[in-house]
Amino acid sequence: MIEPAPPRRRALLWAASCVGAAVLLWLASRKVPLWPDVLHLPRPELFALAAALHLPYSLTRAVRLRWALPPGAPVSRDLLVGSGLVSFLVILLLPLRLGELSRPLILARAGVAGLGLPEAIAAIASERLLDGLLVVGMLFLGLGVSTAFSPEFAALVGSVERFGLASGVVFAGLMLGLGLLAFTPPRHHERLGGLVRPVLGARLGDFVFHLAAALRPIFTSARGLFLLGASLVYWAITLLQLWLVLLACGLDLGAGEAAVIVAVVGLSIQLPGGPAQVGSFQFGAALALQLFIGPADLRGPGASFGALMYLLGLLGALVLALPGLALLGRDRRRRVIDPSSGPPSEPGPIA
Repeated sequence: MIEPAPPRRRALLWAASCVGAAVLLWLASRKVPLWPDVLHLPRPELFALAAALHLPYSLTRAVRLRWALPPGAPVSRDLLVGSGLVSFLVILLLPLRLGELSRPLILARAGVAGLGLPEAIAAIASERLLDGLLVVGMLFLGLGVSTAFSPEFAALVGSVERFGLASGVVFAGLMLGLGLLAFTPPRHHERLGGLVRPVLGARLGDFVFHLAAALRPIFTSARGLFLLGASLVYWAITLLQLWLVLLACGLDLGAGEAAVIVAVVGLSIQLPGGPAQVGSFQFGAALALQLFIGPADLRGPGASFGALMYLLGLLGALVLALPGLALLGRDRRRRVIDPSSGPPSEPGPIA
């Protein structure tokens, strides 16, 4: 079981997130207004198209987890999509990325045979680390093909590259750790357990080896390649959506510049911002836009882009969480009516 945090700890987490959000908002507001005085949207039809893309964007993001889940787990489409749509909103609303635990908990508590908490965490961890590596790759690829440069580009690009490189090292190191865990032969688990359990405790040590078993199909079969392919499609839709919003706001930037903005914002939201990614999103958008547009455009089209892109993600997640809840409810009712759909699996205790 994962015990809920004590009230004092919850209060400290929310306080820390609000302080982080305030600092990041202040830093962002020094370059880009947090809200435009006048909305600059010369091509509203492109923004409408970007908004329409939010449905395939969200569905692709939800469905691709199929390839990271255990091959034999009978996860219904309702549970797969519903858990994704609901958890996206929870991730946005909770501070300090605490919402990342929501989807593993939803999946583990659904009672699907072969899908406990270790399997769900293994799937989400693999997906998130793959995303991190793809985002870092997008950053450097975008910088390599970009052709629009602002007066501040030379002063900022070094910091952006160092930020991306440091993030890439972290993501690659964690992915390597998961890979080593996945490739550890089961016959060595008992021997390693003598080293791990005294450090982590018996329950958490057992959880780690259960996690290793869950990771193995992702790293040793074609499922990993399918997950990579689905993730590439997801990030292509993400890039297209943001590019359309840029063009809709009158920022005539290319695909390379859009890729850099996607990557910088994607990395910045890992920072300890506030609930609903307040602060971290605005900081990332302001930093990325400064690479390609000057002060005048930052105050006009840039401010409009930041506000519209933020609202599109937040309102899109809020609207789609409602059908997500309906899908989860339908899956739960189906399991009550048809218990043979799969006995509950042991989620595996975690300290």
